[in-house]
Amino acid sequence: MKIATTIQGMEAYADTPSQVVSLFADTPFRYLDYDFGSVLDDCDHWFLRDGWRDEIQKTKAEADRLGIRFVQAHAPGFILQGKRAEYGISAAIRAIEACKILEISKMVVHSGFFPEIKYPHGAEEYFKTNAPYFQALIPVMEANDVHILFENTTIKHCGEGCYFPIYAKDLNAMVAYMNHPLFGAAWDVGHANIDKIDHEKEILELGSNLGAIHVHDNRGFLDEHMMPMMGCCDYDSLMRGLIQSGFDGYFTLEVKHLFNYHRATQTQGPLSKGNLRLKQEALSLMYHICKHILSTYGVYEE
Repeated sequence: MKIATTIQGMEAYADTPSQVVSLFADTPFRYLDYDFGSVLDDCDHWFLRDGWRDEIQKTKAEADRLGIRFVQAHAPGFILQGKRAEYGISAAIRAIEACKILEISKMVVHSGFFPEIKYPHGAEEYFKTNAPYFQALIPVMEANDVHILFENTTIKHCGEGCYFPIYAKDLNAMVAYMNHPLFGAAWDVGHANIDKIDHEKEILELGSNLGAIHVHDNRGFLDEHMMPMMGCCDYDSLMRGLIQSGFDGYFTLEVKHLFNYHRATQTQGPLSKGNLRLKQEALSLMYHICKHILSTYGVYEE
């Protein structure tokens, strides 16, 4: 199994996505996850302008030059109801087209949150409400050969008990409802850890629907996105599940916070965040931790 990591968190050290890629040259990572998650946070984001395709092509060229490959992506995040839904669909379509340029075949998405639809009895209504959005993506998914993978979350993210896929059975049911071969599931390790869910059991239940994983750790009460082995996640259970299921994807890290989770918002001044060299050294440590995890189970690949 090969180790990949999200580019999220490195954007603060660069002005363009191609520069972000270049920052990984001084780390062991050669497989990356392109995160489009925050592109809608800024109405003037470069990805929303006419020249977005040129920027993505430059990013791909820089990755090729450095011997780095993009292997999966994360879709833009937005509210799936109201007047901004159409805006979000347009951004998701653009992200799928960008995946084609980057030679990415799998993009993880967060399906919609609807406070009026409660877990677990609102499943059918939840799938029905989400369906028009994802059906609108099917033509561009087919044209660009990009799979959409629904991600599980933690119960703690489901404000007021609203519905969202938590377990494998929820993800499998949503994939079945969409009834198209380009839909699948992604298992988020950190989210499951908060709810003390058995990774092995759930991954085996996901079966062939599992197309990607998000690996990060926490202390069991907050979605901290820490590096592996820094929290209480059961990596033995995770590895048993991945191996027994025949998972052939990447061991993809979604560690957004190599330094303290709230540090950037709680402190001011030059020590409010680590400098670039510290960040790259932390990335290198994280890679070697994951190499240890995979090597222990005899599945590590360069």
